[in-house]
Amino acid sequence: MTSVYQQKGLDCYNIVESSLKNCLNMDSRFGGYFEIPEDSYDGWTRQYNPRRIIRRLNELNDNVNELKMGVVDVDIRVVGTRFIFGIAHPIHRSAIVSIYRLGGPKLKERVSKEVVHEAGHLLGLGHCEHPRCVMHFSNTVEDTDQKSERPCDSCRRMIEE
Repeated sequence: MTSVYQQKGLDCYNIVESSLKNCLNMDSRFGGYFEIPEDSYDGWTRQYNPRRIIRRLNELNDNVNELKMGVVDVDIRVVGTRFIFGIAHPIHRSAIVSIYRLGGPKLKERVSKEVVHEAGHLLGLGHCEHPRCVMHFSNTVEDTDQKSERPCDSCRRMIEE
């Protein structure tokens, strides 16, 4: 079971729920809304530290058996990158996806792909070399657009083992 949390003001749960179910056969439930922690904002880069947001997610639910997926609408980055679309922390069984850079007419499709990608990391998958696999690393929105919403056969087998 995956608990899905959204930044206050967002309405992405239906996209997340159907993506996880259709692409990974994962059940989910709406966990609620949350606020981005103030200490996650970096005034120098004008972006947010996703690890601090994940820490906040982990405070929302004590059920260690559930995966946690957060959806936010802020620009996120980790050291060494200009931005990221999402990040997973498998040890804490938590991930977030930012819709900040995924906008446009393909928003739902892009959110779906990034949610499935981060959930794949939570299930133990790494990045895949196959450019159409949802687990392929996306450096740009165009990279995300080129991917399928589903794992390739090789990644699918690793999940099912």
